Amino acid sequence: MADVNSKPEEAKAAGTESKAAGEAEVSLSLVLERPYKYDGVEVNAIKMDGIVDLTAQDLCSIDREMIKRGYAGARLEVTRQYALLVAARVNGKPFDYCDRMSARDSIRMKDMVSTFFYARG
Repeated sequence: MADVNSKPEEAKAAGTESKAAGEAEVSLSLVLERPYKYDGVEVNAIKMDGIVDLTAQDLCSIDREMIKRGYAGARLEVTRQYALLVAARVNGKPFDYCDRMSARDSIRMKDMVSTFFYARG
């Protein structure tokens, strides 16, 4: 599994690791093209493994944060801001965790989160 602060060439965007007795566990990580600093620590990759454990309550909390930030309307979950809030929640960080992420990386994060929620399987 890729360390959040590992170098991009050492981490994979999505990989597999052996779990136990032949089961495969998917490791979800977004390796950033342009690292950023958060609380003095360089962030090179965002671990997203915890997205599978989110609850409806977690998503409602994110919805409330979206509304507080001025977002309204249907399908909040397909916006870039929603994806960044999901990444913060998954990593146990405050909602501003991804605010310094580059534009290109933020779009890649949006695609990753939207695909997770809407892809079959």
